[in-house]
Amino acid sequence: MYDYDKNIIKLIDILLIENIISSKTEFYDEIKTIRQTISKIKKGINHFTPLQIQIICKKYNVNANWIFGIQPNVFNT
Repeated sequence: MYDYDKNIIKLIDILLIENIISSKTEFYDEIKTIRQTISKIKKGINHFTPLQIQIICKKYNVNANWIFGIQPNVFNT
């Protein structure tokens, strides 16, 4: 699994803790994926796409540089 995949998997938990999403399924629906694809991402078979990353950043105000391990702030300020 790529580092950016790991960070997005972490992000799902952060969004749940911050009550930004109510379930993982809500997140999956928003980025147009399914639980089985997430399982494949965790195994390193699949990866999040640039379009999914773009959706994540816009919808949840996430710092793309955090996803790629460049900056420490998860959210844009």
